[in-house]
Amino acid sequence: MWIVIRAVLIGLLFWSCGAKYHLNRAIAKDPQILDSVALKVDTLIITQKEEVRDTLILEKVDTITLERNGIRIDLRRVYDTIEVDVQCPSDTIRIQKEIKVPQLVYQEKNFDRKYLYMLIISIILSTFGLIKLLK
Repeated sequence: MWIVIRAVLIGLLFWSCGAKYHLNRAIAKDPQILDSVALKVDTLIITQKEEVRDTLILEKVDTITLERNGIRIDLRRVYDTIEVDVQCPSDTIRIQKEIKVPQLVYQEKNFDRKYLYMLIISIILSTFGLIKLLK
């Protein structure tokens, strides 16, 4: 009999409020925690600098510099040689997406009567144990 009483008392010691109880209290204090939150996701793509050099052969001296969209092209003609120097600076591409994420998924759950029955049985057993102990 003592084993049953001890088991019931230990069971009562570990009986506590569940997560649902605390969640309901938090929602009662601040209902905005159920609202969804918008998260921003940033993606950076960085390209590397590239240089291309090429040579053509001609007969006069001249220099031409072209610059468009950050790309610089130098054409140098020295007598029978043409030097082509192309510089593409590194580039940064940023992609931003906004994603709506629900902050909390709340489901209504019915009351489970088995815990009530266990509480009543444990109270009855502990009462009988105390009555036997006091006699």
